[in-house]
Amino acid sequence: MLSTLATSFQRCGHEVVYPTAGPVIGAGVPVLLRCGFEDFLAEADADAGLVIAPDDLIPGFVEAMGENVSNLGSSPKSAGLCADKASCTMILEKRGVPVVEVVTQAGCGSYVLKPRYGCASEGVEIVSNVPENDDRMVTRYHEGEHLSVSLVSAQDRVLPLTLNRQLIDMGSSIEYRGSQVPYPSAREEEIFSVAKMAARSLDLRGYTGIDLVVGDLPRVVDVNPRPTTSIVGIARVMKEELADLILRARFGTLPERVTIEGECTFTKEDLRA
Repeated sequence: MLSTLATSFQRCGHEVVYPTAGPVIGAGVPVLLRCGFEDFLAEADADAGLVIAPDDLIPGFVEAMGENVSNLGSSPKSAGLCADKASCTMILEKRGVPVVEVVTQAGCGSYVLKPRYGCASEGVEIVSNVPENDDRMVTRYHEGEHLSVSLVSAQDRVLPLTLNRQLIDMGSSIEYRGSQVPYPSAREEEIFSVAKMAARSLDLRGYTGIDLVVGDLPRVVDVNPRPTTSIVGIARVMKEELADLILRARFGTLPERVTIEGECTFTKEDLRA
């Protein structure tokens, strides 16, 4: 993800620096992280920053950027709300966005157990009986397609980029394997509408990935207020530059739509290669 974004910013004519403990990505200028994030910011002397991190760490990093570095993503408040999956789901439901409902008293049926804070599909499983003394949140299980919407949000507009299919191994546990970008669906506009409702309800900014299960309704599962793995495919099929759209969401005006040409399917193993 970092390499994809750094390359896009460079193609747009911007200098890119990023912190690292040693590994480099082949784009941008690495800055060895000797101490804390604040020390990196002082050495990088950046005008704008985009945080890519586990969701629960994003608010702290954004706050550390302070007022001297323009944040290209969501505010600490919005990012923190997305990180708390239970609170995020309940707020979206309260605001009329279809969601997979949080269950407080489980009876007979199928349920999904997942960490209240976490990313990807770690610690997620499907159960018919909720175990006692399990600190994971419980949501109702809905049959449907596992899709995601990649979008860029500005103060006055939410711009959907692509509808993506998530390649998921479904068993007692749920494991993310990769993505198809884009995914053709007759329900695309309906799904985009729900994703935009969620983005507006949470006051999101910049790039966001919204995971949904699409059955009777498109229901929001998770909201990721940061670049997601789908950008690897988007960069290959979208005519516009990701970096340009992210910058325009913060400093300019977003276009009405983007141009998608072709399709890209990748797996987690492809990303490690």
